[in-house]
Amino acid sequence: MNLTPNTSLVPWQNIDTVLLDMDGTLLDLNYDNQIFGHLLPSAYAKQNSLSAESAREQLHSHMMQLLGTMDFYRFDYWREFTGLDMVALHEQAAELICFLPGADTFLEQLTRCQKRVLIATNADRQSLAIKEKALNLAARVDEVISSHDYGVPKENEAFWHALVEQTQLDPARTLFIDDTQRVLDAAKRFGIAQTLAMAYPDTRKPARETQGHPSFNHYDQLLSGLI
Repeated sequence: MNLTPNTSLVPWQNIDTVLLDMDGTLLDLNYDNQIFGHLLPSAYAKQNSLSAESAREQLHSHMMQLLGTMDFYRFDYWREFTGLDMVALHEQAAELICFLPGADTFLEQLTRCQKRVLIATNADRQSLAIKEKALNLAARVDEVISSHDYGVPKENEAFWHALVEQTQLDPARTLFIDDTQRVLDAAKRFGIAQTLAMAYPDTRKPARETQGHPSFNHYDQLLSGLI
């Protein structure tokens, strides 16, 4: 769905809490994709005397087996599986950590409008620490929540029950923005009133199609009516 900058997808008068994913929603997924698509396979290939293509295929196959589980997102799991220092690998590319276009301005406007702003991510605390150091995320929102604190990913209904219990947010007056179909579907099934999909989680790749949720291209599209 394409919108002009002065058209908003959000009925802001009905929203008290804005719940935001981190990677691919607030932050450019190019950073993570460069690590898992290039840096990690290269280091894994060197360590195991593999071709770059073979290393990439092995890692991708294993990632697909773990998709939607906590281990998929856990630094310690990948350190044990690969024998590589995941924190060091991520720090090598830290200069790529950045907001998606307009995301930082959107956060500032939400604060000015006295909306409650929460980050809810599947990234573990080690990943969060690297991005926190780069962008000072915690100071920009009311709370940063990792699904690892609950032991279940956002794809799991138990995450949403734990989130509501901890934060006391009202699902009927909450907007949730994410870039992943299965997570948006889980939020909608649970009863989050408004869901939005980020169409361009990685600024260097084509738009990502998401079914059943309105999508947007740039955070400017959400500012209309946010006063």
